[in-house]
Amino acid sequence: MRRNLFKLNLRYVLGENFMRKAQAGLDFLMTYGWALLLIVLVVGALFALGVFDIGSFTGSKAAGFASVTPVGWQVTSAGVMTIKFENHAGSDINVTSVVATLGTDSLAYNTSFSLGNGKQSDTVTVGTFTTPGSSGSSYTVNVQVSYTDTKTGFEYKDAGTVTGKVV
Repeated sequence: MRRNLFKLNLRYVLGENFMRKAQAGLDFLMTYGWALLLIVLVVGALFALGVFDIGSFTGSKAAGFASVTPVGWQVTSAGVMTIKFENHAGSDINVTSVVATLGTDSLAYNTSFSLGNGKQSDTVTVGTFTTPGSSGSSYTVNVQVSYTDTKTGFEYKDAGTVTGKVV
């Protein structure tokens, strides 16, 4: 008798109506949980298939550069990268090297050229990447520009990324 006195009976304590509502709530959560899981799996599969390729929605863009900014660039399907710079350093500079990295493939252009303040350079052919991607695919190239201020003689580095589509 004493045992039964201390035994909790949820149906008695909470009521029969509460138990029905709890079961309905659990069914509701399970149904929406499976639906949400299915949506996440479908979106993940679409990303894996490249349907939502972010690079295909954006045009050419340069980011991160402060003093020597790219004003035009391209990567061809043969892998040739060309780039044109503009000087925003505040004084005349001498560009000593340009290093471009696409994935694990790095190119170095070590022919020095002068660039007046506010002026644009001629088109520079940095080099040829071994795996640039197919025509129309997007790319992101990390570019590092080393230059010397002709007034002070100090050396500086400017870096950023350029994105676009392989032509």
